This record gives sequence, structure tokens and C-alpha cells, in this order.
Amino acid sequence: MWFIGHHKESILVASRKEQSSAIQKLVDQESLGSGYYLALIIAICIVTPGLLIDNVSVIIGGMILAPLMIPLLALSMSLVAGSLQGFIRSIKVLVISIILTLSISALLTMVLSRAYNVVTWIPEEISPGVYIFIAFCSGTAGAFAWVKENLSASVAGVAIAVSLLPPLCAAGIGMALRQTSLVQNSLILFGANLVGICMAAFIVFWVLGFLDKGDMEEKVIENADKNT
Repeated sequence: MWFIGHHKESILVASRKEQSSAIQKLVDQESLGSGYYLALIIAICIVTPGLLIDNVSVIIGGMILAPLMIPLLALSMSLVAGSLQGFIRSIKVLVISIILTLSISALLTMVLSRAYNVVTWIPEEISPGVYIFIAFCSGTAGAFAWVKENLSASVAGVAIAVSLLPPLCAAGIGMALRQTSLVQNSLILFGANLVGICMAAFIVFWVLGFLDKGDMEEKVIENADKNT
């Protein structure tokens, strides 16, 4: 790939400054003081009613706000960099996010109304391959946008394109309404998106040279933990 070596500003080349900045931003965004969980809770409170009233505009608004892609990108980054500390940190944030989403969406469903029994946003039959492909493309764009500042404006578009929060909220709704099929299909859809994004981000971060940057990431994590 001759053009990579001849163009320092190639999209497929990340400078050390860009690598350091990307790691710093991911670690900062996962920290308790970053507002990550506040943004997630607000997004859940938007998406869940949006699903209940079947309002696409409301759902999209919540998808833009939802920060769920951050722990997935951080997870992929840690795997490429070889940072066990970063990997455990990202898994912890992701698990807490999933539990929080399921709990709040189920609670909101019980509080708002028991009359709703259909969530049309989640298809009755799931073809995981299609959703993995869509998530893979979105994850590729998201990972590049996280490292390359000139692509950062596309992050909002990526958040809309890939469905992370709505399926989890739908699963919470299904739990509240005791609809096993809704819970199952929603979690399959979420899992397909998770796999697609992580696969794509892993490849992008590997191509951009984040391999063996574990020491850099762990130093940033230690500094972030000291300041919280």
C-alpha cells in the first residue's frame, strides 16, 4: 500500500499525537466525572417512551445522545493495545450500562403505562448477519472519527446508524411486560450490533497503529483514576 507511506496525512495513518489524544478521550469519557452515566440515563428516559409511543423522531433523538459506543470503542482499543486494566475497565462500564438501561427502561414502562404491549421498532424475526454488517460499517466510521479530528462530525451520524440503546430499552420494556420474544429479539439485535462494532473498531485501531500501546493507555487510566 504505497500511498500510505507517501502521505503522512493519510486516513490510514495515525500520528503519535492522534493516538495519545484518542486514548485520552476514551479514558476521560468513561470516567465517573465525565457525565457518561448522566447522558446515558437521560437517553434511556427519551428512547423508552419513544419506543412505547412508536415515535421514530424521539428514538433518534435519544440515539444521538446515548454514549454507549464509548465503552465498545474503549474495549476494542484495550484489546489492540494489550491493556488488561483498560479491558477490565471497559467491561465494567459496559456491564453497568446494560444493567442500568434494562432496569430504568423496565421501571419507566411500569410507571408510564401498562397499556402498551407492542414495540414495533424491534422486528419479530432477526437476521443477525445483516445487523452485524451494518454495525461493522458504523463501527469502522466511528473508530476512524474518534482518532481523526476531521471526521469527528460524523460521530452523531454513526450514533443514529447503529442501534445500541433502543434494543436494550426494548428488552427492558419486554421484561416489564413479560414478553419473552421481545426480550430475546432485542438482546439478539443488541448483541449483533455489539459484535459488529467491536470487530470493526479492533481492525481500525490495529491499522492505525495502536498495537502495543498498552503502557500509554494504562498511564492515562492511572492519571484519570487519581483525579476522580
